[in-house]
Amino acid sequence: MSANWINGVMSHVAISVKDMDRELRFYREVLGFAVDFDIDHRKEEKLARVVGMPGADLRTVMLQGYGFRVELIQYYFPRGQDRTPQRQCDFGLIHFSFSVKNIEEIYQRLLANGLHFNCPPQIVRPGVKATYFQDPEGITIELAEYE
Repeated sequence: MSANWINGVMSHVAISVKDMDRELRFYREVLGFAVDFDIDHRKEEKLARVVGMPGADLRTVMLQGYGFRVELIQYYFPRGQDRTPQRQCDFGLIHFSFSVKNIEEIYQRLLANGLHFNCPPQIVRPGVKATYFQDPEGITIELAEYE
């Protein structure tokens, strides 16, 4: 199969969250995303089939900003044990990244908002400065500045 089946660009990244209201506040107020749609999918068997979980009740909020979309999903039924925080060396999706200008300024602004970073922005290779921080539920987000 050739890559022609992809229609231009990625649509979005989805994150399953425990506390929708807290995550929504963070992505809107701290990161500056806008809500594209907010849908409560209770008793929607079609969506339950799509996600492969019969009887799933969930809420989805699509956020839009910076030419990027993030979908937050909260399932209403119990999910069992809390997951342990994912490390960067674990298999699977480990972070998503924003290309920024003035990384030092953005770092200071987010630091002043109480965000915890792994470190101040670092030169990771010639022409690239980067740093990682976590959202309220521990999802890792990268800021990267390219010269």
